[in-house]
Amino acid sequence: MKRAFRLMVLPLALALIVAGCSKPPEMEMASAEQAVQAASGAQAAKYAPEDWQTLQDTLQAAKAEKAAQDGRFSLFRSYGKSKALFEKAAGLAATTKTKAEAEMARVREETRQMLAAVRVEVDTTAAMLAKAPVGKDTKAELELMKQDMTAIQSMVNEAQASFDRNDFDSAKNKAQTIRDKCATMKSQLEAAMAKKKGGKKK
Repeated sequence: MKRAFRLMVLPLALALIVAGCSKPPEMEMASAEQAVQAASGAQAAKYAPEDWQTLQDTLQAAKAEKAAQDGRFSLFRSYGKSKALFEKAAGLAATTKTKAEAEMARVREETRQMLAAVRVEVDTTAAMLAKAPVGKDTKAELELMKQDMTAIQSMVNEAQASFDRNDFDSAKNKAQTIRDKCATMKSQLEAAMAKKKGGKKK
């Protein structure tokens, strides 16, 4: 009788032990979510999009697996898989953050060089405008160009402000607009100078 009782109690005791060992991976989930937030802060969705998507998929799979186990009878819950997925997500988040930071640094340097080149272009165009001969046929045109140059110089400040905010796309777009405006103004100045020289020959 005692032996039979022991045989009945033993499986139940083992089940309770297993259930006790299979606790919800709350700490692993919190660590994974914290790591994901850090990757998000590094703009991983933008600078490491493929890794970011893999990370999101892994985190969602971990949460889905945990939710599935939460819905089971306590004696049959097993959080091993969800725990492993949360740990994997944390590792992926760290790698993704590193990749995003490296790519952001590359884009930052690329944008910095672009802005430096644009400043040289603006200075060259401004010097060309300052030396342009003023005549009856060019005076009004040159005055308009001076106003445009003031606007261009303001755009340089705006591009720098975008750069300082780490808004590199905006900084690049502004830099390209400035470059185009400078190219147009140079062409206009060359035409105006040619017109002035032609007037002198007459």
